[in-house]
This record gives sequence, C-alpha cells and structure tokens, in this order.
Amino acid sequence: MSGADAGIAWLTGQASARAQLIDSLDDPAWLVDAVDACVLHANQAAAAWFGLEPAAMVGRRADTLLPTLEDVAFWSDVRGGAPGALDSETELTRPDGRAAWVHRRVVPIGTLGAGRRGVGGYLVLLRDRSGEYRAERDRDSLLAELRATLEATADGILVTDLHGRIQAFNRRFATLWALPESALVERDDEAIHRWMSGQTVAPAAYQARLAEIEAHALLSAVDTVHLLDGAQLERHIQPQWSRGRPIGRVYSFRELNPHRRGAPRVLRGGLRDELSHWPERNGFVAQVDDAVGTARRDGTPMALLCIEFDRDRLFALEGDAQARAMSDIVEGLRAHVPVQHPMGRLGGARFGVLLRQCGEASAEALARRLVDQGRAATGGGLLATAGLMVSIGVAAYPQAGLSAEDLLEHAEKALEWARHAGGSAWRVHAFDATDDGPRLARLQRALREGGAGQSLRLRYLPRVDMASGRVQSIEALLRWHDGEHGLLPPAQFLPLAARAGLAGPLDDWALEHALHQAARWRAAGFVWRVTLNLSSWQCQQPGLARRVAAALQVADWPAELLELDVHEAALQADPELVRSQLKALRELGVQLVLDDFGSGDAGLNLLRRFPLDAVKLDRELVHGLAKGATPEAGLALALAGAARACGLAVYAEGVETETHRQSLLTLGVTGWQGFLCTRPLDAASVLARLAHEKKASGGLARARP
Repeated sequence: MSGADAGIAWLTGQASARAQLIDSLDDPAWLVDAVDACVLHANQAAAAWFGLEPAAMVGRRADTLLPTLEDVAFWSDVRGGAPGALDSETELTRPDGRAAWVHRRVVPIGTLGAGRRGVGGYLVLLRDRSGEYRAERDRDSLLAELRATLEATADGILVTDLHGRIQAFNRRFATLWALPESALVERDDEAIHRWMSGQTVAPAAYQARLAEIEAHALLSAVDTVHLLDGAQLERHIQPQWSRGRPIGRVYSFRELNPHRRGAPRVLRGGLRDELSHWPERNGFVAQVDDAVGTARRDGTPMALLCIEFDRDRLFALEGDAQARAMSDIVEGLRAHVPVQHPMGRLGGARFGVLLRQCGEASAEALARRLVDQGRAATGGGLLATAGLMVSIGVAAYPQAGLSAEDLLEHAEKALEWARHAGGSAWRVHAFDATDDGPRLARLQRALREGGAGQSLRLRYLPRVDMASGRVQSIEALLRWHDGEHGLLPPAQFLPLAARAGLAGPLDDWALEHALHQAARWRAAGFVWRVTLNLSSWQCQQPGLARRVAAALQVADWPAELLELDVHEAALQADPELVRSQLKALRELGVQLVLDDFGSGDAGLNLLRRFPLDAVKLDRELVHGLAKGATPEAGLALALAGAARACGLAVYAEGVETETHRQSLLTLGVTGWQGFLCTRPLDAASVLARLAHEKKASGGLARARP
C-alpha cells in the first residue's frame, strides 16, 4: 500500500487500527510517543531496514534510530514539550554499514489515549532513495562525460528537438557563432536563433534554408554557411534518434578556413552584408590589403578602426527591437564616418573603418567622436535609439603592422583593451613586452654583434625654404633592414629598442653616421644643416651635450649646422632635467626644434619653458588646414601665431600636395618638408638629385647657420 499521507488522518482511532495501518505501508514507518519520544510500534519494513525484529524496536528512543543532528535536535524539542514536524532528506549510515540517502518525514498526530489532549504521537515515514540517487548520479556522470566529449571536439555542436528548440550546445559552437556570455547562461532559444541569423552574410537565405531543414524530420545534409566575421562553416545536419523514432537534430559546424588571419585570396572582393551593404570581413581585409600596398609605395599613412557595440545588450533585445537597433547603428556610422573612408561589417555587432591617407591622430579623433556620440544617449546621438555601449580599437600603419592581417589583428586587440576598460571607450594599439620577441632578438644581435653597419640605414628628407625653394636642412631618418621584413620605419623597431635598453646605441649610431655623411657632402661642395630626432631616452641621460660635442668633434662638423628635433612628450618626462640638457646643447650652438607641434595638449606652455629655436607643425594640422574650415585649421593658425610671438621660426612637415604648401603661406611658415618635394632618399640619391637641381636652377643656396 502507498499513499501514506492519506492514511495519517486515520491514525487517531484504536491502537489496533493504527498498528494495522502502519503495517500495511510499503515503506518503513513507526509510531513514536510524544512524551518520552520512544517507539510505540514499527512495521515489518522498518524492522527489516534496521535489521531488527519489530518487537525489538518498541521502546527504543527515536533519536537512536536516525541519529542525525537534525533528528536529535527535533526529538529533544519533542521531549521538552515543543511539538513540530520534520520533512527533509539526509544521508546516513545503515546498521549494516552501507551509506543510504533517505527522505524522512515526521508527522504529528492526535491523542493516543483517554485523557490526553494535543499531540499524542508522531508518525515517522522513511523512504530509501539510495537507488534513485545512484541512478541520478550515474545519469549526471553520463551527462558530464557526454558534455566533456562535446567540449573536446573541434567542431561546434548544436542539438535541437524537431521544432528547433535547443537541447544542448558546446562552447566551440558558442565561439564560432560569437554568442555573448549572457547567451550561455540564459539559453533563450529564440534569442540564440535570432543572433545566429544576424551573424550570417545573408540572413534571409539562412532563414529559408533553416525552414527547409525543419520541414523534413529525416533530412541528412551538408552545406556551407558564410559568417560576417569571414568564417566559412561546413554544416552537417543529422536526425537524432531514440527508440526507433526521430526526436530532434544534431548540427555540427566545422570551420573550413580555421587558420585565416584575414581574407583568403580566392574571396577577394568578398560578399556583402544584407543590412549595411558593406563588405564582410574577407572583403574588408582585401580593401585594407590594397590600402597597405598604396601606403607602402607612396609612403602615405593609413589607419584602421575596429568598432564593436555591446553584444550582451543587443542579444537581450527581443523581436524586431534587435533589428531596429542594428539599423540604427549602421545609419549612425554612415552619418558620423566621412564617406571617403570604406567600412566593413566584421561580425554581428563589429564593424571596421579604413582611413586612407590618415594617420594615428586622425583615427584617434574619429574614435573619440564616435565614443562621445555613443555616450550622448539622448538628443539624436549615434546610439540614441539603441542605447548601447561602444568599444573601439585603433591600429595605424606602419606603427601597428605592415600587412592588412596584422593591422586588423592589432586593432581588435586594442578593442579588447577598450572593452575591458568598461563603458564606452577607445584604445590605440601599443605593443606589450610579449610582442615581436623574434624581431627584438634580431635587432639586439645587429647592435651587439657588430652588425649595425649591415642592418641599419639612414634615409634623408630635405626641408625646403618657403620663399626660395632652396634646401634649408636635410633630416636623417633611421631605418632598420630586418632580415625577414625588409626595410622597417622607426615605429616598427624603436619601441622594441627602448624596452630592451637599446635606444642609446641606436641614437649614437644615427648621430655619428649622419654627421660623417654631412662631412662627405661638404667635401663634394654641398653644405646643409643636418637634422636628427632627439629621443626621450637621450633627453634624460646626463652628459647628453658632452656626447653630442664629442660626435661633432670627431666628424669635424660645426654645431651651428646640427639641428635636433625634440618631441613634446620627451620634454614632459622630466622637465627640469630636460631643460638643463637642452640649455647645454644651445650653449654648444645646436639648433633645437619642437617636433610634431600641435599633436599634444601642452604645446604653448613648452614654448615658454624650454630653450627652442623653432617649431615644426604636425602633419595632421597641415592636412586639416588644407581642407579649409576645420578645427585643425583654426588650431594651426593659433599655434603658428603663438610660436612667432615667442620669436620662434615655424616649419611644417607632411606637405604632400601643392594645396598643402599653399595653405601654409598664411601661417608665416618659413620651411616645409614632405613628399611634395621628395620621398626619403639614400645618401647617393640625395647628392645626385640636388646636384641636378643645382645645375638646372643656377645654384642652390647653402644653409645659413
């Protein structure tokens, strides 16, 4: 007999009736007196469970039968006159030493004899759940093994029922489909399917194929799914069987291009996203690849922005709200990114922007504007409707890489830094101590094993007088010929050298060889002022002026014909020390120029504090000035005026077109340099070109000290 609960109400009758009812129960049961908490009667099932005869249980204290802390406390309260009830599960040791997991219920019942009122006794019902517990444990173990097997496979696995309801998936599946962390916790079927559709290049075609699959319970098929992030997934579809009938489907996803870093060349041109009509990742990387080639040939800058919106918030949007949010994002990007900069959709909520002929400063400015618009969640801001946070990573050529794949990889790494910063934020990629170890090792060998003469190069860029067009100065630019990557610009190796303590040897090598080359030009009849960059490391080393004086003496070169460019960041590192260093250089007769003037925030203050002879306007200001009514144009006018008011000459860099040069006339610029004149040349090419121009023009003026 089962249904003990129904029988409890009848236990207030005669003792024999109560005993018969307890004896009829299938599970162990016994009756306990409410006064002394001793057993009055026990059925055969209880006696068998304890390994006793029923008569042997009568008179035993209840707390000795089930001696758990919970039972001992309960029966202690009963003996103290505090009635109660107990219903819980516990693990205990049976008399034969075996562990058992039981459900024990103690129910108060009415009077047990004449003249007694209130609770007369307690019925204890015991159910041994050890078998059920072992089955559950075995089932959990099997599920854990199955889960471990699913996680161990390289494929993404998705299991659904016949109606598409999700039964299980592994983490590889979540990674391939870029599922947000919230999706792993909430397991919202509709939201996950909606998210998967949004990750594909052609959502409508994907949904149509999914409907076709769900219409055929026994379908087995293999097809290919193209995702926005450039992945090509081979999808295997198999019915799931149980007891001879189909109960669901198993999808396995295998990445066909798992080693991609960018665009497979066979997909050059790529596919286009249905929502934005921009290229997906492969097509976008192909565009970046073309831009890198142009930048390498022309020496022009370029940069990438990788932009991602809050995936968890997007995932949480229901129904059409997610589609509307994505449309708002696309339209917001169109409104705030200049039309000449190509864009691509790199994932469901990730986008790329290619800035052609723009450097790191321009990329930072655009990132700052987008983040500011994202924070303005009201009043028509970029994300006013979506209300999402935005994270942006910036990577510039050549500082962050020399290929499209490297640039995009580093832009996405910077994006991760921005996301971890919390809220809407942007970051520019910067190499850390673990980046490019092999390249650093090669540079160390070149400097420390006598190979600098074969690995290091100097390239020269003239500065031209604005009025006469004659050469004012020749700037020496350090390059490193890496055995694997060819001729590298400073941004690709100077940060490595600084971290490894090699900045000093590089600076000394450049100064020594530039002065000796200037002396050779002088012997050929050409005397020009020589310009070199003064690194932050040099500015903070005691005895800088003595080292420069020694190099001048060895090369037999006058200090008045040496010009050193100092970046404002170097001036701010240790202002008092740097000011004393520059003062000593001025006393030698060396000319000092504040480089990249206008790229930072403290330019005007630096003009008053440090002994300078000139400033060199940053290339971004020059380009902004040429565009007309821009913030850069107003800033350029103000900075040039402030420099002239301090008695300093004004030079400009990055002059690449005649429009750039003409725009400088209003600033009082006396000298300019850039690709409009020439690209950086080796020493022999400088001499040949300028000798030719001297002959053609009737003579080039020598630089005046």
